Amino acid sequence: MNGSPLMHFEIRGATLDDLRAFADETNADLGCRGIARKEDEGYVIDAFLPEDELNAAQNSRAAARVTLRTVENLTAVGQERQAEVSTLNRFVASRDNRGREVAGERVRGLGEKR
Repeated sequence: MNGSPLMHFEIRGATLDDLRAFADETNADLGCRGIARKEDEGYVIDAFLPEDELNAAQNSRAAARVTLRTVENLTAVGQERQAEVSTLNRFVASRDNRGREVAGERVRGLGEKR
């Protein structure tokens, strides 16, 4: 990744060939098993690209035959979820001066929250 936020978006097109042409031209990540879904007006598939590459992809030749809809900013969602994670090591309990267990130590080393 290039530092640009990772975006989850949908590619909508009248035919599977339209979706394929866009994905091939832009190198959009379709996940490990991207499967297009049939809808009333064609097909849709989920895809992933950094935001700056998505903006550039909107100007590609194949983009004229598809519609793109941003679903979410995955980088922002990941940062929000990371804020929910404690920095304490739940596997290491310490004791206060009365001998009672208290919360674990701050995480160090490879388990450090970033």
